[in-house]
Amino acid sequence: MDYLVLKHAHAGLAYLSVTLFAARAALSYVRPALLQGKALRIAPHLIDTLLLAAGVTLAVLAGFSPHNQPWLAAKLVALLAYIALGSIGLKKLHGSPWRAVVLALALAMPLYMIAVAKTKLAWPF
Repeated sequence: MDYLVLKHAHAGLAYLSVTLFAARAALSYVRPALLQGKALRIAPHLIDTLLLAAGVTLAVLAGFSPHNQPWLAAKLVALLAYIALGSIGLKKLHGSPWRAVVLALALAMPLYMIAVAKTKLAWPF
């Protein structure tokens, strides 16, 4: 597959993943029963699997490794934080005043990852 096509697919999947996460976070407040629908339980896993596969393929094609590219290591750490915070925010903190904080921190992670990807700097600010 052409590198540029894969890069755009990866970016599109990233935006789709974050948009879907934000929608699920909002639904968890206003219509939590909708989160039990089959599509909203399966789609995030499918999208995120494709996103990760595209990212790994891009890294391999470009010869990038977290061991020799600090910005890639930073992105992977942010990805783990996004997954953990998102999971805690959506599944564990119902009724907690910390829930909104955790969900906001989860949503901050992809913003950081996008900035890192665009600048190739572990600290892009």
